[in-house]
Order: sequence, then structure tokens, then C-alpha cells
Amino acid sequence: MVSFTLFEGDYPVVKQTASQEQSKSHEAPLRGFETLVYLACATKQNGACDGFSCTSDDGQSLLDTLILSQWEERAWMGRLSYDVTSCETKQIVGGMKLTAQLNEEWNSNFLKEFEKKAFQSSGGIIKPSYIKNNQEEILFCVSSGERERSVLVPFVATPQEGTLIIVNANPIEYGHIFLVPYCHHKRTQSIGGALQLITQIADEVDNLSFRMFYDYLATNTDRTYFQASYFANPLPVELLPIIPIYGSLIDGIQILEVADYPLNALVFASNNLRKLADVVGEICSTLQHRNTVFNLLISDCGTKMFLFPQVHLPVTGHHLHAWECGGYFIYRKSLDFDNASEKEISKCLASVSIDAEGFQSLKQLCCGITAKLS
Repeated sequence: MVSFTLFEGDYPVVKQTASQEQSKSHEAPLRGFETLVYLACATKQNGACDGFSCTSDDGQSLLDTLILSQWEERAWMGRLSYDVTSCETKQIVGGMKLTAQLNEEWNSNFLKEFEKKAFQSSGGIIKPSYIKNNQEEILFCVSSGERERSVLVPFVATPQEGTLIIVNANPIEYGHIFLVPYCHHKRTQSIGGALQLITQIADEVDNLSFRMFYDYLATNTDRTYFQASYFANPLPVELLPIIPIYGSLIDGIQILEVADYPLNALVFASNNLRKLADVVGEICSTLQHRNTVFNLLISDCGTKMFLFPQVHLPVTGHHLHAWECGGYFIYRKSLDFDNASEKEISKCLASVSIDAEGFQSLKQLCCGITAKLS
């Protein structure tokens, strides 16, 4: 088992401490197998899973440990373009506590390059050649199981359906990964179908520092994949006041509006992950059919989802990533990093925000779909 220490911050997050000898010890189980498969339990329970502990001695979940140990191994193997833990970060002066990171090596085109490399040109299908030729980038696969407890097993081939966990060579934070739902020889799942397993992954990781992202930019219409990373502290948008507009946690799903933020945003919260995934998935599918640009931020172990609608800007093509919508910005130049201000970032957020009339229409749509499915 890889050893971990804690970041300082409001939320616990593991940080790399494994020696090279420890990292080498992870190579043996991978030899001879195309992938490791984490079979998610049908109903989450604590306990042992055929020799694999669902939680480590310090309470860390099996899936959380697996993600980070495999990600650290790839870092040691040189699969990452840089050490993101050495990048300077700062909290920008102002009431919103926006965050800036100086990362001179970050590749802003990494998503386009990943899509071109991993997906076929049409149909949203992941290339079989990518799975075959990029084993070092694929950490493992998550698939639904019928067992009462989750289990980690070696497979000589990837399952027919599941979610590939792939290292991101251009991380914006520690543990940055891609999560690619797939089905062999078929179109990738819609976001509605994918959210069921995605929220289960968030639940089983069981780490408040773990946040998932989804970007729908109207240019990747047939490619459904997520990203995730670990943050030592809450993202700025998570600290802002929220205004209830529909339902309550007692009834099942609550919809809230983020207050005092330049980018109009909604929050969906529920302890019923299946119902939450159904509702948000249906809302996102509707927005996709309308070709509406939007982002998702999934936090609090899958129980909270932030929805950020954006205006469609076909001329400039300027859209924000989900972590930027959350108030976390990357700067590649020292001067820009030094001069970053709340005023400047607020202007950037406001430039992609839908207007009041459009936001009101969106709220009505979300409340209507939630009422229909609840």
C-alpha cells in the first residue's frame, strides 16, 4: 500500500510521498493484464472485498487509494508533462476568494489534443487503437458490479462497458484524470446515462477534495467524458451564499441559485445520488439538444452539482472550463499571474454568463424537469 500524507487545508487530500521503490512495486500486477478493473458495488457497504480492503487503515477508500497510487506511478514514470504540485497558487484579494495558479507549462489545447488522440472522428466512439497502444496512460477501468461490496480484479481485456480512468498529462491540479464512459463498438453514453456511474464513482472515492468536471462546448457534441482532480480547499463558487428556489433535501432534490457571482449558476443537491443523476442528466440532455454551452462541477462526494450555462460565442469560440467557472484560473505568464485581480476575473466570468431572461427560463426548465422526475 502506498503511503500518503495530508495537505494543509480545509479538506483532507492525499499527497505523493511514495518512494521510487514503492512505485516500482505497483508495476508487477499490471504486467500481463490489459487493465485493472474496479467493480463498483451494487449497494455501498463497508467491509472487505475478496482480499482488497474497501478502506485503508487510515480510512481512505479503496477507489481513492487506487486513483492516487496509479496516478503517482504515472508521474514517476514520466507520463506527466510537469510537476503540478510545484506550481505557485494564490488567493486573489477580494470577497469571492478567487484562486490563481501560475503554470507556465500548461497546454491550453490539451482537451482538443486528447479528443483527437482518443476518439474516432465521428460517432463519439473511443478508438480501439487508443486503448491498445496507450496502456500506460490508462490507469484502470470502473464498471458496475452485482456484488454487495466493491472489488478490484485484473482483466486480460477491458469490459464491454465501463468508464476508463486515464491520466491527464497536463494536470491543472493533483490527481487530474479523464473519466471516459464507453461501450465497445457503440456510441459513447449520453451524459444522462453516464452520470449514474460517475456519481457512484464520486461516492465511492469518498473524499471531499475530489471534484469532477464536465464541459459541453458545442464543439464536442458526440464525445461524453469527464475530468476530475483533487483540491486542498473548496473552489471559490462553493463558498458563496446560495438561494433555494425549489424543493428541499428532505423531499429529495433541492435546486438553489448561486448569489453574488458574475456567472449565473444553479446548484442541485440531494442525498439520493440516483435521483440526482437522473434529474441533472435529463436537464443536461435537454441543454445539449438546444446546443446550449454549459459546464458541470460535481462535489461533496456526488451529492452536489453546479450547473454553469454559458452564452454561445461562435465568433470568438471563447468558453470557460468548469474549474474556471468555479473560480480557479490558470495563468501561463508570470506578469498575468501577478496582475490577476477579482475585477479582471469577474469581467471574464460575466462575459460568458447568460442574461437574466435566459437564466429565468433555465430555472423554470430545471424546476419543471425536477418536478416531473421526482
